Amino acid sequence: MLAAFFWLLTLMTCAFAFCFGGRDGRWLVLISVAATLLTMPAQMAGSWRATQMWLTIVDFGAFAAFLWLMLRSNRYWPVWVAACQLMTVLTHITTLLIGSFSVRIYEGLSTVWVIPLMLFAIIGIELDRKALHDRAYSA
Repeated sequence: MLAAFFWLLTLMTCAFAFCFGGRDGRWLVLISVAATLLTMPAQMAGSWRATQMWLTIVDFGAFAAFLWLMLRSNRYWPVWVAACQLMTVLTHITTLLIGSFSVRIYEGLSTVWVIPLMLFAIIGIELDRKALHDRAYSA
């Protein structure tokens, strides 16, 4: 059920960002699709009993891409998207620093931040659209 929710939310976020997010939204779609496609084999390459190195590399690459998007954007939502991805990266770093960790907590924390990331993107894009609409009619 959770996997179906993830795929539905990913599809809706990408469609919404592509249609209404402008150039920044299309970059979000490109980064998200690439990260999702690379995450699938990366998760299978390791065990959750140790730090998932391939997944860490994919998540760090996605963070670098979202950070690049945030720095070149004049919108606020990429800041929140990059922050969510940073939390995912910090989860991996924590498992490197702490020798013993709960496998369930690691697996949960390394995947949970994608949900607020997508929600922040949708809400932020919609708020940007509303602000542009309000400015157009107030002038």
